[in-house]
Amino acid sequence: MIGEVRLIYICMPVAVSAFAAYGPAQILFLNLFLIPIFLRRKEAVTPILAIVAAVFSYFFISMHIPGLKESGQPTTLNLTWTDQVKIDGGKMKGFAKTDSGEVVYALLKFENEAQKLQFQNLHIPTYRFTLEGAFQDLPTPAHKYSFSMGRYLKMNGAVGMFESDRLIGYEINSGVQTILSRHRWRVKHHIQAAFPESLATEAQALLIGDRSSMDEEVAARYRTLGITHLFAISGLHVGLLTFLFRSLLIRLSIRVETIDNLLITLLPIYAVMAGGAPSVWRAVSVTILILLTATGRFRMRMDDALAMSAAGFILWQPFVVFQPGFQLSYLAAFSLIYSTRILSRHASAYKVSFLVTAITQLALYPVLLFHFYELSLSSFIVNLFYVPLYSFIILPMNILLLILTYLTPSIADIIFLIYSPLRGWVEAFTEHLASLPYQVWVPGRPGTVSSALAVAGTLMFLIALERGLKALHAVLFGIVPAIFIHIVPYADSSLRVTYLDVGQGDSIVIELPHRRGVYVIDTGGTINFGEPNWRTPEKAFEVGRSIVVPFLKGRGITKIDKLMLTHADSDHMEGADEVLEEIRVGEIHITPGSEKEKTMEDVMRLASEKGIPIFAMTEGAAWSDKSSEFYYMAPSKGAYKGNDSSLVLFMTTEGPTFLFTGDLEVEGERRLIRRYGDLPWKNLILKAGHHGSHTSSSDEFIRALQPELTIFSYGKDNRYGHPHAEVVATFKKYGLKTMATAKHGSITISVRSDGSYTILTSENEKTALSIPLGE
Repeated sequence: MIGEVRLIYICMPVAVSAFAAYGPAQILFLNLFLIPIFLRRKEAVTPILAIVAAVFSYFFISMHIPGLKESGQPTTLNLTWTDQVKIDGGKMKGFAKTDSGEVVYALLKFENEAQKLQFQNLHIPTYRFTLEGAFQDLPTPAHKYSFSMGRYLKMNGAVGMFESDRLIGYEINSGVQTILSRHRWRVKHHIQAAFPESLATEAQALLIGDRSSMDEEVAARYRTLGITHLFAISGLHVGLLTFLFRSLLIRLSIRVETIDNLLITLLPIYAVMAGGAPSVWRAVSVTILILLTATGRFRMRMDDALAMSAAGFILWQPFVVFQPGFQLSYLAAFSLIYSTRILSRHASAYKVSFLVTAITQLALYPVLLFHFYELSLSSFIVNLFYVPLYSFIILPMNILLLILTYLTPSIADIIFLIYSPLRGWVEAFTEHLASLPYQVWVPGRPGTVSSALAVAGTLMFLIALERGLKALHAVLFGIVPAIFIHIVPYADSSLRVTYLDVGQGDSIVIELPHRRGVYVIDTGGTINFGEPNWRTPEKAFEVGRSIVVPFLKGRGITKIDKLMLTHADSDHMEGADEVLEEIRVGEIHITPGSEKEKTMEDVMRLASEKGIPIFAMTEGAAWSDKSSEFYYMAPSKGAYKGNDSSLVLFMTTEGPTFLFTGDLEVEGERRLIRRYGDLPWKNLILKAGHHGSHTSSSDEFIRALQPELTIFSYGKDNRYGHPHAEVVATFKKYGLKTMATAKHGSITISVRSDGSYTILTSENEKTALSIPLGE
């Protein structure tokens, strides 16, 4: 505290102003919630400063928001990449700073393999590059739950995506930050050389904040158990390092004042060396403020120190408020500070540990759900074991081993012989724990009302505990909003059909009213051409894991009742194994004979391992729901013939009917018309066959169906030229409406119980079209 001024009540308007400056400005009215607190405090200085802070920070941040650069105009840039730059396949990419101080996301296409090898041996952030290129249009996200380049740039304060295919030159940089970056790079390479391969990735994460080498399967296990935070350099790490360093120097009889001054100088250097993540700077800045308080230079409450740290970062880099790491880091710290009275009532270390985990998880779950759509339930128990393990054994051991590998490598090697097997047993135990079912709650991204209820419930829970209410009673404040969030999807009476934008491929998600069932038709995939070469990315883009699974989790879908793989082409089913690994599946429908195709091997293996029944479906198979009926119109029995053996599903609803054709080609369409030409198609919504290829959507077929709307699913600028001109001409000839995932992103058709339907697109996440029944 500085006099009677509470910095926490000044920091909050600064944070609100940052969100409001990026829009909409009405967010500023959230500051009105501080009025009851100010009336209770009965002092004027803090509210006046809060008003000044809100107004000043809003206009200050508004003036410094970077605008996106116009695309297409060739230009030359001098830039320096950050430590997060990555060489992947034929490109070097990452955030970089220009000479004018602007941040861009820069990509350099290598001219040849020799140039790539040359840069792989350099520490890129220590060089200043001169590139010729142009700013690019930002790609439209596949859907609102998938990766968005626009959002990514916004979270990092970047002015655009700059792509270059010509390197003019580069030269060595100078300066303190360059020196520190080079030392961090050397430490990373020292760890890679001196540590066993099984321990190197963990050591890099814990000691220098570099998680770039972490395997995705390992990362997924830690997310399931809710212990990913242990691999981020946080307040616990910084506090422990500070304590160890301070204790060592005190034992060497160095004056405490000298030690504290030394720490105040060294901690910012460590923050840069550790990668400069929000959690690191938060921990370092607060530790410095505490050390300044300890030296008697000024006094400050812990929450005010944290507030000063947060406000400083927001004014310095306003975009930081959008970063999940910043939000989670400061919220966790504030929640524990304001729970001190609750924690102090318990003497048992295990009770305190459990409460710390419970309080932070409850405080953070609205933010976790907004960004990641899921929450680890096992973390409440798992952290009781893993936090002490990492804090008092694994982290100190990594520090000790790093020092020994520099000073006495032979002793370090002896310790590795003992420590490596022990660490292997811990990892095996972790893998077993993560494999246990029902550990993760996946309610999806909550809406505005649900999020507000979750935040209010969390605050009420903490207040109730602090005022002495029994924990079993207080926890209801947290559970009731969580139940509300969970049941919201089941209250939706609409039927939703979403044509996912999976690039050059198909994937369709059908959600029945009140979530009575979820069906997925195809999962997208990528088609590889030729053998991998130096241009091939280290890790192939996984459509299932990157587009289909995020959509399902974002919608709160934890089980697919029926997964229908229309045929064995990669662009329709290659993502299926990734979906099967992360989402429960009730049964799989395939076309007869496709199970023998090589592309289906992973699907068949995973289905067998998970005990998922597989049914080969043919024409005539049918089932129904309360408001919908489903009927397979193809294939007929016979040998598997690729595209023309596609599963063709017809669906009726209270409103329009739907026809999902897979890659059915002209011959299959003729057979369909011969069999079902007289069927009353009733406001038909058609999924165009084979992505708009001239081998499908024949004039005869389109004339017979006269679809009310046709959805084309294809990749933008695809190498096949889809949709073909003759197909487009056919639809124009009959004056039929069409939409395409390449243009609009994912397309959702929401059918209400009265039969009317609405079309939503991820292009702008707004209603594109609302159509009453019969029009």
